Amino acid sequence: MKLIIFILLFLTACSPSKQKLIDSDFKGEKSAIIYSVGNEYSLEIKNENKEFQIDVSDLKPWKVEFCNVDGHKNVIAIGVYKKTPLHKEETKRVFFYNIDYKSEALRPKLRISRLYNPMVNFTMKDIDKDGLDEIIAVEKNIDSKYLMGGYDFTNFAFERNYSSKTYDEEIKLVDDYVMINDKKYLLKIKGDEILCVEKD
Repeated sequence: MKLIIFILLFLTACSPSKQKLIDSDFKGEKSAIIYSVGNEYSLEIKNENKEFQIDVSDLKPWKVEFCNVDGHKNVIAIGVYKKTPLHKEETKRVFFYNIDYKSEALRPKLRISRLYNPMVNFTMKDIDKDGLDEIIAVEKNIDSKYLMGGYDFTNFAFERNYSSKTYDEEIKLVDDYVMINDKKYLLKIKGDEILCVEKD
């Protein structure tokens, strides 16, 4: 009996770690899925013709979204947890890459060192209806209040053109709306302000 228990414990300890889904995004025929096994991360990219995986362990990714920030549609935004040369703190950031389907690789487009306030989360959304996506970032300011910043891509950088009022409760991003204090809100802009309009 002791031998059987020992064998079972040995096999459990030696069995490979389970693959864990971190995040995913789908757009038409395209998909991007981040998996992890232990400290290793893999990004699976798929379109109607190709399917491949890229080792992204060095990025420590926590989010992925397809986006269109400048008219090029093979662009992906990846939430990473990293230091950068200009900011030595390991923290949440958003990096942008062009997807090279032919070479099965990611080509750096823009790796943002930091936003106006420390970032809690982000989504890519065309909030100003100009046909291009903005970064809509949930941020936490120096007073530990939550707010949203809207960033437009311009001349190989992102410019903060919109912001919301501050909230005591964390702003949670859910599909095409946000949740604040268990209430659902749609996002709109008025001038340079991001408004939260209660969802029916």
